[in-house]
Amino acid sequence: MIPLRVAALVAVLFLLVSCGGGSETMPADVNVVVEMKDYSITLSVPNVKAGTVKFGIRNSGGMEHSFELIKTDLDIDKLPVADAKAKEDGLVKQIKSIPVAKIATISADLQPGKYVVICNVAGHYQLGMRAALRVD
Repeated sequence: MIPLRVAALVAVLFLLVSCGGGSETMPADVNVVVEMKDYSITLSVPNVKAGTVKFGIRNSGGMEHSFELIKTDLDIDKLPVADAKAKEDGLVKQIKSIPVAKIATISADLQPGKYVVICNVAGHYQLGMRAALRVD
């Protein structure tokens, strides 16, 4: 009877290892890859052409993050802040929740100008979760 239990336990462990924990794959058709880690955002490119732009956002951090794309002439670290969050004046697109180890995609029709990508979970913008994007 013990060998049967051991075999069952091994089978369950194998199933858990083979089904869980792998990171998702970034879609091939994204124009901008956004890497979110705890308190940093990195964009794969600093500039894009005006028109429809598809963003692929990967949460590589240890906590949930959000994605906000804001059109602004302000420097990326000068957005007004209230109640531990950046004001979202000029908000173009948003994903309110991106869980740990997940990928989200969103498209936006962008006009030429300056944009900032931020995480607006309370305090994250102030801790460095921001990146500049220029649209030509």
